[in-house]
Amino acid sequence: MLFLHFDYNTNQEVKMKKRRLAVTPPVAGLAFILGLSFFIAVFFPANSFATKIPKGPFYIVKVKKSFKSALFDLKQGIEDANYSILAIAPISTGIKGIGYKIPDLKVIDFCKLMDGYKLLKYNMNYAAFMPCRIAIYKEGKYTVMISFLPSYFSRFFKNNAEQKKTIIAVTKQIIQIMDSVKTGF
Repeated sequence: MLFLHFDYNTNQEVKMKKRRLAVTPPVAGLAFILGLSFFIAVFFPANSFATKIPKGPFYIVKVKKSFKSALFDLKQGIEDANYSILAIAPISTGIKGIGYKIPDLKVIDFCKLMDGYKLLKYNMNYAAFMPCRIAIYKEGKYTVMISFLPSYFSRFFKNNAEQKKTIIAVTKQIIQIMDSVKTGF
C-alpha cells in the first residue's frame, strides 16, 4: 500500500516522497470490513429495507414500560423522525372528568407537511386519513400503541408512483417510531 508523505524543508519547498506502508493481513481485513460497512450504511440505510409492512390495517406494539415512560419515548421517536406533533389528545382525562373509570389513553396526531402535500396534490380524499395518528394506552402491565397504517388505507384510492413511494415511506416510519419505544432506538 502506498501513501504520500509531505516533507517541508526550511526553504518552504514541499517534497513528496513515496513510502511503502506495511499492511498486515489483520489490518487489511479490518480496513476492508470498515470500508464495506461504511458503503452499506451509506447506500442501504437500515430503514430502507429492514422494516416489513404488515398486510392488515393496524400496527400494534406492546411494551413493558410505564405509560409515562412509553409516552415520552413515543414523542421522542416522532420528533427524531422529523415529524411535527400537532396535538396530544388526553382522551382518558376527559372521560375520567365525567366520572367514568378508564385506563390512561392519549392519541398523538403528527405529520410532515411535505408528505401530506405529496398525497393531497393528486387526491384531496387523503385528508380523511390525516394527520398520522398513534393511540397509546395502558392495558394491565403493558403499555400498548396502535396506529392505522397508510399502506392499508391507500388501497382505497388510485395512486401514482410518487404517492406509492410516499405511502411506503410514511408507513415504514410509523412502524420504526413505534418499534423504537420497544427497542430504545
